Amino acid sequence: MEDSSRIRAALSSSELFRGVDPSAIRGSFILEFKRGDPVSEVQNGVECVGVIISGGIAVESGEGSSVSVMKRGGEFGICNIFVRENMPTKLKARVGSRVLFIPKEEFARLLGVDSGLMYRYVRLCNEKMLYLAERLRLISIPDCTERLLYYLSAKAVDGRLKLNVPKDELARQLGISRSSLFRAMNRLEAEGKIAVNQSVIAIL
Repeated sequence: MEDSSRIRAALSSSELFRGVDPSAIRGSFILEFKRGDPVSEVQNGVECVGVIISGGIAVESGEGSSVSVMKRGGEFGICNIFVRENMPTKLKARVGSRVLFIPKEEFARLLGVDSGLMYRYVRLCNEKMLYLAERLRLISIPDCTERLLYYLSAKAVDGRLKLNVPKDELARQLGISRSSLFRAMNRLEAEGKIAVNQSVIAIL
């Protein structure tokens, strides 16, 4: 009963699975992971979609740096449902975690019978495509200062941006070193292109 309520809460927290009745999902199972354990889409020889019930799963790049952390309701394994291609990112339990695994064949069946799920899946894939296109545009700018200015301008609302991430994380998102980030920030401020007031940046 406890697992049932936790599964329902996790699905309700998921942008993709919100509204899906857990009883409609066939062949799903729950696995536990300790901190530091690798987490794979393939479990017991079955390719699966994962939904985090509790804990946190870190998404790491091929170099081992953390890209993001998924918490309850976070999903993985959804971008390669219809292709036999492994994702380049690695998953690792940040803390003790429990994950609901849904066989990809079952997920594909659900897409065919649940139009709401299909719509949310297509929208999510489109959002990921747009995100990747923006990332490619960003890293194609060779000059660190111009790359930072492009990023700030794209994220600003009414010419202002509140940085909600540490400088280390911002540098990682930009694909540059922390020292390069500070040099670029100082240069933009000295040239009068931005004004920095603690965590708020105004695009001038």
